[in-house]
Amino acid sequence: MNKQHLIGASKAIVVALGVVFISSCSKNTDVYDPSFEHTQVENKYKAEFVQAYGEVSSLETWDFSYRGAALTPGATRAKISSQYLSDWRGTESYGYVWNYPEKAGISDPMPENQVNDLIHNHWTQIENAINNTAAIDWNPSGSYTFRALKTTRNNSTASKYFAVGAEIDDIDLYLRLSSPANGKDNKGGTTADQHTSSINFGEVPSSAVWFACSTTGNNKNKIAIDANNYKLTKFKEVTVTINNKEYTFWCFKCDAQNGTYADLVLWVQKIIPATPTLGEAKRYMVEDLGNASATDFDFNDVVFDVIEINNVDGKKSYKCYVRALGGTKNITIKVGNSTWKKSTKFDATKMYNTQYDIDYALALDEFDVEGWIPGTNNVQVFVEDKPDFVYGLPFPKPGEVPFIVSVIDGKNWKVERQPVEDLHWFVEPNEE
Repeated sequence: MNKQHLIGASKAIVVALGVVFISSCSKNTDVYDPSFEHTQVENKYKAEFVQAYGEVSSLETWDFSYRGAALTPGATRAKISSQYLSDWRGTESYGYVWNYPEKAGISDPMPENQVNDLIHNHWTQIENAINNTAAIDWNPSGSYTFRALKTTRNNSTASKYFAVGAEIDDIDLYLRLSSPANGKDNKGGTTADQHTSSINFGEVPSSAVWFACSTTGNNKNKIAIDANNYKLTKFKEVTVTINNKEYTFWCFKCDAQNGTYADLVLWVQKIIPATPTLGEAKRYMVEDLGNASATDFDFNDVVFDVIEINNVDGKKSYKCYVRALGGTKNITIKVGNSTWKKSTKFDATKMYNTQYDIDYALALDEFDVEGWIPGTNNVQVFVEDKPDFVYGLPFPKPGEVPFIVSVIDGKNWKVERQPVEDLHWFVEPNEE
């Protein structure tokens, strides 16, 4: 009996020690701290991810949504953007300009006869408006058609060309290069290039350094100075009513020493699409740590798309479409400043659209979004793991093991419990 009692006492001591251990892991509380277990599960996930896919490069961004990155997972936006420069520059224009109307078979919204009328018959009125208008910050957005109206320059035997453009990845890209009609005209002249062109400023990378400068005739296709020393920070937007029609002009000071805002004048018209058009779109795939015993890396626990919409009034709006819910816990999707919760419309413990009858065109639900910044991927998923315990899964920083990745919006997700084979899968075409 005494022996049995001692054994029982030993068991009691062991149990007591276990309580003390749990209590110590719970930061001196009387209940179990779920954050301790979550940290262990998260560390296990990260170790298994590295074991399955290899060490994560410090340059890996986990944003595979930019087309052209198919063979370079983790390429930065700058690198991917550079792949598009040849498309944006064009072969018959000076920079981010395209869509000459006459080549598209449509009427020119800025015909040459109107340009000549403005130059020869109404220039004094336009110039007075320029002088009486305050300069504002250069921060363009939206889409515009434009045509170089007039340029003035210092009296010189050498032709002087005024340029407005951008420098990206050390490449000079002209928005418009203008030249006077003759060599010594101090009052200005018509432009050498009489095309109407268009630009979508949303297509210009945020890394662009805008400039306004002057070049010599021998360097009209190449900037003769460092664009960083001639940064374009101010311009004038002038509206003039001529013959009952309202005209808008953008006016630039290109000669740093002797110039005025009449150095280069562009006639501009904002493009208002007849119907809303889609802008940037991304699909986010999430692994939510829901299965602590075995990580499947199918990245279908939450799948949602975020779409940018260019509205007819020129403003942008955003919408999120929930495509798949492969987790069995309640989750909240946060995009920018907007949130959506699974249990609001669905059973939080069930899976949706991740079994073998997946409908990739189906939107389980949708909600309006405010504050989404595509370039920063400011999205996050919150998981209700235990009662009163919620953990967040933010979009990873470069070099981190991911719980969320971004892919092109048409990329199909995996069937339940089928892991991603390798990281190239995120950029591979869908299987037929």
